[in-house]
Amino acid sequence: MNSKSNLSNSPLFNVSLFVIFWAIQIFLTKVAFISGADIMTLTVQSGIIALLLLTLYVILFKRNQFGNLTKNILIGILFANAIHGGLGFFFNNAGIALTTAINAGFVIQFATVSTAILAWLFLKEKMTGSKIILLSIIVVGAFLLITKGKLDVPHIGDIILLLACLSWSTGNVLMRKILKEHPVDSDVVTFFRPVAGLPLIFIAIALAPLYPPTVGKIFQTNLFDFTYLSYAFLCAVFIVLLWIFLNRTLKVASASYMTMMGSLTPVIVAMLALFFLGESLDPIQWVGAGLILLSGFATYFLKIDKD
Repeated sequence: MNSKSNLSNSPLFNVSLFVIFWAIQIFLTKVAFISGADIMTLTVQSGIIALLLLTLYVILFKRNQFGNLTKNILIGILFANAIHGGLGFFFNNAGIALTTAINAGFVIQFATVSTAILAWLFLKEKMTGSKIILLSIIVVGAFLLITKGKLDVPHIGDIILLLACLSWSTGNVLMRKILKEHPVDSDVVTFFRPVAGLPLIFIAIALAPLYPPTVGKIFQTNLFDFTYLSYAFLCAVFIVLLWIFLNRTLKVASASYMTMMGSLTPVIVAMLALFFLGESLDPIQWVGAGLILLSGFATYFLKIDKD
């Protein structure tokens, strides 16, 4: 019993599962796109299935944990999840439509930096010299791994993607504050992620005719195309798992630790693509992956989870 409790309270255990499940979900999404799935249809269908799976989970195992949710806590949870899952989703897709894939892949990594800054400002997490150095190494590693050391000309979409990073970071920081200060079950909090996020996603889709043509094209989709439903289900399973262990990590560790360790995800995705999709990495990408791995080990040994 003590061993199980120690694991559930271990930042390394929780963040490791978060990173692994996130990487698998990204990989499955990539495979689905290669097979021909539409990005919006897959996103919405997997989100709905994730909500159904979470509903079943909380009914079976967590229904007695809702008693700790006061009105103010519930509003905070819904607000944080709406910012993360709703606004973050919109800015991410709009930004991707208005920039190149190379720029998008790299700019999104700035969520690591923005989370650390917001956690420093609003959660009073430490911003030490070692943390700044590690964040810099993570950014350089991501740059080399994702872009091969080359960026395209900046686009307006890059700025919009920075807004996505701020949305994700804000949501995570708010969630960390709630989980740290109140005796709420992190899995119950996870249940409200699609509850708050999906309505905003539907609103974003409904407003598609008002967007610029390039952006509107992404949001105009047939949500009732079930050709790739099997991929949506698999993605949903790992979405639920990554959400659960994301919030469990935020319950027991700093927001900075969660996002800095989360930077290992692109490395795992690259390895999965290398072994299962036949993709290859250039030498400079291996250097980038090595820098990210190095920063991950340093983040653990410097005990940034307690900062």
